[in-house]
Amino acid sequence: MENKIYNNCAVDKIPRAMANGLLGVAYCILLIAYCPNIEAQTTINLKAAIDTALKNNLSVKNERLRTEYQQKLIRTAKIIPPANVFGEVGQINSPYVDSKFGLSQTISFPKVYAGQKSLLTEEWKSSVLNVAVKEAVLKKQVEQVYYNLLYLQEKKMLLQKTDSLFAEFLRRATLRFDKGESNILEKTTAENQRGQIGLQLSQLERDMELAQIQFQLLLNTITVFMPGGKEFRNNVIAPKDTSDLPLHPAMQYLIQQQQIATAATQVEKSKLLPDITFGYNLMSIQGPAANNKSYNSVPQFHAVQIGFGIPIFNKGQKERINAAKVNETIIANEYEVNLKNFETAYKIAIAQYQKYSEEIQYFEATALKNADMVTSTANKQFLGGDINYLEWVLLVNQAVNIQSEYIEAVRNRNSTLTEINSFINN
Repeated sequence: MENKIYNNCAVDKIPRAMANGLLGVAYCILLIAYCPNIEAQTTINLKAAIDTALKNNLSVKNERLRTEYQQKLIRTAKIIPPANVFGEVGQINSPYVDSKFGLSQTISFPKVYAGQKSLLTEEWKSSVLNVAVKEAVLKKQVEQVYYNLLYLQEKKMLLQKTDSLFAEFLRRATLRFDKGESNILEKTTAENQRGQIGLQLSQLERDMELAQIQFQLLLNTITVFMPGGKEFRNNVIAPKDTSDLPLHPAMQYLIQQQQIATAATQVEKSKLLPDITFGYNLMSIQGPAANNKSYNSVPQFHAVQIGFGIPIFNKGQKERINAAKVNETIIANEYEVNLKNFETAYKIAIAQYQKYSEEIQYFEATALKNADMVTSTANKQFLGGDINYLEWVLLVNQAVNIQSEYIEAVRNRNSTLTEINSFINN
């Protein structure tokens, strides 16, 4: 659903007679269609905003590419070193000049390649989980900005409502001053109050522009989206169960780091296994051989060889194995620490949610009704001359502060719900 907003178009300046006829209608349509500074904004709900961000966000896209990179690396687990090809010419077997050609190939023990493949596979799994971590962070950011925009819209409506009150107050104060019924202090007070609200509205507009830019960056779209929620209060009930916290992508990612550390230790252990070398030789013999048969210089004698590269001086490699085992313990401890911190942060968010819920309940049951009554009564008494302008300003500001505090309480509870959602809804 699209909500089109048009600025800087002087539609209100169309002559009344023209606007009443068909020509006026056509003129309005053309004016709107060709007005030079049109800003079109499209409303979007939270779920659609998150889906759009997950599809378009460059950071997440890059992380998915990293996963593809890690997957292709798995195929590099079995890299065989170059074969050694050699030739010899000289007095190899006798005073005659003979020739010898050979080919040898050294490979690691098969278990080494299996270990390297296992390690690369675990690293690929880690990159897949890291995509989920990035997506979880992105969801949280989108929800935060989404509700912040709704909060700013709500704050703007309150300021506009307050501005209308003080605009009327300023109008009456100016009339009273012109008639000599009041002093300059009342008129100056009205102007100051109206000016302060105008400044707050101007600053709020800048805040909304910044939040809008951030929203567009997260969604990475050309279309200018604005939250389409009818109210900025998030009414979702926060769950209290913590049993699913270990399933969060961030926790799963840390578990996967343990798998990587274990696989890395196995790779270091496999390096104590011997290398295997296979060889093939082809050579010539001139003159009589042991079988009393004479041969020419044509290569025709074959030989094969097999050898093992045994790591005799392996103290350094054993220390690498010990270091890898220590790293396993470090990563396991990091998981436990992060899980405890995760659970603590979740419980704090639940407690804050309950606190702000109680605050909202008070405002909705009592304070907001009282604020409306104070504003209505103050207006009547001021117009009736029962209270002076200073008392009216004091009462109206008190009522506006209550409404503002309610908006802040809703904003705070929305923030805690976003925090809670970031722990469980992934």
